[in-house]
Amino acid sequence: MDEVEWIRRIHEGETQYLTPLIERYYPGIQKYCYYRVRSEEESKDLTQETFYRFCRYIDRYKNAGKCLAYLYTIARHLCNDYLQKRYSLSCEQVGEIEKSFSQPNGSIEEQVEGEHLVHELLLLLPEEQREMVFMRFCLDMTFRDIARVTGVNVCMVQYRVKRGLIVLKSYLERSDFVEQETTTFHSNYTKKLPFVSR
Repeated sequence: MDEVEWIRRIHEGETQYLTPLIERYYPGIQKYCYYRVRSEEESKDLTQETFYRFCRYIDRYKNAGKCLAYLYTIARHLCNDYLQKRYSLSCEQVGEIEKSFSQPNGSIEEQVEGEHLVHELLLLLPEEQREMVFMRFCLDMTFRDIARVTGVNVCMVQYRVKRGLIVLKSYLERSDFVEQETTTFHSNYTKKLPFVSR
């Protein structure tokens, strides 16, 4: 049974079909939230809030086969709100949070080998490119879905992803980083990032 049929049945009152829908998309949403906030505990809370809001307003959702993009849009707004509140804290509080972000909890790292390295690479990019490169190559999102989530037109998404890859490739080519670190990439990432030597 596909997503469209699940949504149709949920709208008809068969709420048990929420379970397979959530199970299908939960890991990707949590991965995105963790990427944004760099805290496993907060990423879990934000993921749960994403699905809570989705379930709460499911009757208003007009499915067009783009449920995942809709969920990422909710998650993105929640992460943005969270980060705005975090940055409004005192300098001392922010310093403590950033210190904890620089030493992320290992459990997600164990589930996704090499994610910390990917995050370090992405930090080389401006935020507008960073998020789109992450969505494209780490979440397997299409350019069109990224455009829907971020509110940026498809051509601009493609341009920013391309520019981001050029910056990363340039950095890797002019440093010893390639030889020393790329072998630690999880196979999923080395296959998806087109410029990484294997």
